[in-house]
Amino acid sequence: MTPTTPSTPNDPTTAAAADRLSEELDAAIARVDALEAEYRALLADPGVIQEDRDAQRVLLTSARESLAITRAAFELIGTGDYGRCERCGEPIAPERLEAIPDALRCVECSI
Repeated sequence: MTPTTPSTPNDPTTAAAADRLSEELDAAIARVDALEAEYRALLADPGVIQEDRDAQRVLLTSARESLAITRAAFELIGTGDYGRCERCGEPIAPERLEAIPDALRCVECSI
C-alpha cells in the first residue's frame, strides 16, 4: 500500500515536504503491518502472558495513531491546506514543518 504523491505542489518547500511525508508514510505503514503481525502471533500463542499482549497492543495503537497523523498531513498537500493549522487556520512556521513535517497544528495550538 504505497501512497501516491498528491497533486504536484508549486512551492519547493511543500514539494520537499511531500517527498518526506511520502517516505514517512511508507515507513509508518510498514511499522503498523509488522506490529499487527507480531500482535496476531502473540494472540495465537497460548504460552504468552497477557502483559506481553497488552504491551504489544499499546505499541500497535501508538503506531496506528502515528500513521493516521502522517496520512492526514500527506493528504493536506493534495488539498492545498498543508502548512496551515487545523485549529486556528494560521500558517505553521516553516521551521516547525521542517522539524515535524506531519505537524497539523502551530506551536500555539499544540500547547
